[in-house]
Amino acid sequence: MGHKKVINDRKIIEGFYYKPDGHIFGVKLALWAVIMLYGFQIMLSRYMMPSILGTLVVGAMFAHGVELQHQTLHYTAFRSRRLTEIVGVILGLPMLVSFAAYQASHMRHHRDLGTEANTEFFNYGDQYGAGTLSAVKAALWRFTMIAHYGNAVLAIYRALLGRPFPGERANIGRKMRRDYLIMLAAFGLLIVICLLTHRPTALRLWLLPLLLVAGPLHALVEMPEHYQCNTNSREVFENTRTIRANGFLTWFTNGNNFHVEHHLLPNLGVERLQELHERIAPDIAHLHTTYYAFFREALGFRPMSAAPKCAACHASTAMSRGLASPLATTAWTR
Repeated sequence: MGHKKVINDRKIIEGFYYKPDGHIFGVKLALWAVIMLYGFQIMLSRYMMPSILGTLVVGAMFAHGVELQHQTLHYTAFRSRRLTEIVGVILGLPMLVSFAAYQASHMRHHRDLGTEANTEFFNYGDQYGAGTLSAVKAALWRFTMIAHYGNAVLAIYRALLGRPFPGERANIGRKMRRDYLIMLAAFGLLIVICLLTHRPTALRLWLLPLLLVAGPLHALVEMPEHYQCNTNSREVFENTRTIRANGFLTWFTNGNNFHVEHHLLPNLGVERLQELHERIAPDIAHLHTTYYAFFREALGFRPMSAAPKCAACHASTAMSRGLASPLATTAWTR
């Protein structure tokens, strides 16, 4: 019994059924906005150190916003899908992440992980640490996020000309065009503000946190997900990593550290991922106690650890504990 078999029995995942709690996500959203606005305020300080601190804070919130946006892709933020989508579009604006494009790509990633068809929205070059690029090139490609920004500019140009987006259905293409034109309008607004004030402050408040902090930080958050895991396997316990993080990092990554759990039940809300983790932890091949432990191994200070297990045993163990395959839950989410 493996992940190739799609199981639609709702009773299998009954114990982990999740109904979005808009109050919880609303609090997370408000906290994101307040911290970011405070960061903007101290960025405007005449003194260097507060200005640098503000840049770090704003950049961190840009990256945190994409982690919150990830939750909206699965419609586990608010009960209203329309409200969830509106918020998702807003959260992605600072880092030029289209809600519609990210969602379409991300759903395919859930479906295709472990196959040659698998791709991800963010292109990091040597995506999973296979050694296809030199260390310097891999680091530059990953942490500058140059591919993402280049793709965003091309997508904005395509949206402006009204051209279709290759590989996407017409309805998704329309939503992508909406997102990218909103980005263009936001950028235009910043230019107008700069022209009216005769100062580049508005662009500085966006570009410095984006390029110097948000991009590298987002790349760091996403790097552990499948890095040097067995991405040729369809078994989620082997192709994905979980990191037990402290409360602050679990909040900052919005539960992204529980990535095996997320791939196992993509429709499950962030607030219940740790509960699921406690049930499946013994079966996870790639499990780290902290982000520090992972990056210490990823940088070569220690060999990358793993405890490979029998894939068939994983599937049967998961089923015996009342868990469904990621294929089944992804289809249900969509």
